[in-house]
Amino acid sequence: MASSLQNQQTTAEKRRSLQDQANKLYTNRKVFQDLIHGKIELHPVCVRIINTPQFHRLRYIKQIGTCYYVYPTACHNRFEHSIGVCYLAGKLVRKLKERQPDENITDVDILCVEIAGICHDLGQGPFSHVFEKKFMPEMGINFSHKATARKMFEYMLEYGDERTLKDEIQNILNECQFPRFEENDFEFIKEMIGDPKDISTGLWPYKGRTEDKSFLYEIVANDRNGVDVDKWDCLARDSHMLRLHMTLDYERCFTSARVIQSNGADGSNGNNDEHALVPRKQICYREKDAIDLYDMFYARLNLHRRAYQHKTHTVIGLMICDVLKAANDSILIGGKKITETVDDMEAFTLLTDDVLQLIMHKKKEEDSRGKDNEQLDRAYQLIQDIMNRRLYKCVFETHCKDKKLTKADVLDGLKNCLKDKGVPENFFIVDVVKFNYGMENRNPLEKVRFYKKDELDKTFKLTKEQVSFVLPDTFEERIIRIYCNMKDDSEKEIVLKVAEPFAKWCKDNQCTDPEVKFHQRKPNIRDLSQPEGSDTHGILYERTHKPLPEPSSGLSSLDQPRSYDGEGIDVRSQTTDQ
Repeated sequence: MASSLQNQQTTAEKRRSLQDQANKLYTNRKVFQDLIHGKIELHPVCVRIINTPQFHRLRYIKQIGTCYYVYPTACHNRFEHSIGVCYLAGKLVRKLKERQPDENITDVDILCVEIAGICHDLGQGPFSHVFEKKFMPEMGINFSHKATARKMFEYMLEYGDERTLKDEIQNILNECQFPRFEENDFEFIKEMIGDPKDISTGLWPYKGRTEDKSFLYEIVANDRNGVDVDKWDCLARDSHMLRLHMTLDYERCFTSARVIQSNGADGSNGNNDEHALVPRKQICYREKDAIDLYDMFYARLNLHRRAYQHKTHTVIGLMICDVLKAANDSILIGGKKITETVDDMEAFTLLTDDVLQLIMHKKKEEDSRGKDNEQLDRAYQLIQDIMNRRLYKCVFETHCKDKKLTKADVLDGLKNCLKDKGVPENFFIVDVVKFNYGMENRNPLEKVRFYKKDELDKTFKLTKEQVSFVLPDTFEERIIRIYCNMKDDSEKEIVLKVAEPFAKWCKDNQCTDPEVKFHQRKPNIRDLSQPEGSDTHGILYERTHKPLPEPSSGLSSLDQPRSYDGEGIDVRSQTTDQ
């Protein structure tokens, strides 16, 4: 009797403790109204991380960089995207805990994954991929936004005047009656946001969590197959803001996601040596969800084709890259050059998309002092060209069948085309654009594992034929775009000199006939008197103008629809009464 009474008291105390913890969390939480996910409720620790200068910096970095210069509605920032990833990461790991309690997912695990979601983009530079993929490589610097995100998180933990952020996190956890973080918990967060390691082969590479929780490393950023909450939020948010509505049902993936032990090949067992495929736990999906995953990868391809790799977006990115290169030695941010800020997180905190305004301000300041700075003048002029839409021109575009053709190969071929043409080698800019499903030319579901409803612990691969016979045979295409900074019509002559030898190079390298992309000058009224096919300023024109419709009775030419501004040339204003 006494034992039974004691058990009841213990149970009541546990319930009170859990209720006190829930009440503390409820009173210290924060609710955000998100454009994509609606109301988002975040843990107090996540709220404290949001309220730091390092995280608020993401308000000033556009989510899709220079796309904003092409799509005016693409004004969303890394700030709200990071909050969305935090929300989706917590939602997915809670679903897994609810569905599979035997996986021993703790509340600390959930919070660590949420913190990784909110901090995963802390290392993004100004204009995102322009900084990482164009500017830093051209400056000869190896830069990874993931590695920098880890450095920034480490810096944040020790940041503070009286108390460090690390101490504040522990105090918040105490106030909420939540388990305190151990050192391996902080290490776990750093591992999730840093450069990923291969967990499909070899010995277990991480220290934050043991091998039995390998699946937790694939929630925020999945290096194995690319199916992760970062991608889900990117695709949903970007397509909404671009007004390019895509077919994307990631909610279905939440309902079927399941942790199952499987290796990277066929689901069979492997040996735990240095090079063998190792059976480890990963997140798998119902076989009927395969088509939804294909839709996700196809949505990614469409966004790359219509926005991320849009040629105007790309050319503005190239110009901003040239701006940063020209201004690098003239602009100091936190006492550091632009390229040096990546090694100093205090300075990097100040580096955002606003660097263009900083360059213009510096130029005016130098002018007021009567100082000459050729490189700063060049950077300033490039910014003015961007703002006045005097952009580099895309002059050639060709599709290449050879999937191994690189930018260096194209540059070598272009140099040969320029021989004896009197054209400087740096006149042209080469860009090799890859459009794929996320796994280069491989089937994107090659490394995704599926299960059946009646066999919850057995995984298998699906071939694309098992999903649908109308899926593509190839999953990647490459487009070569050649740009140049044409300032006047005379420089079109240079392009036309190169057109024929470049077309021959394209034919020899399994590329389509290059399309000349620059806008040719349309003939004016004076040109109509010239013989058909005559050479006007070095460019051939054919007399293929469409006849104009006759005005309907009762309406003057001024009252007619604006179809007269179309393909034909309206010469009626030049005719005289008969």
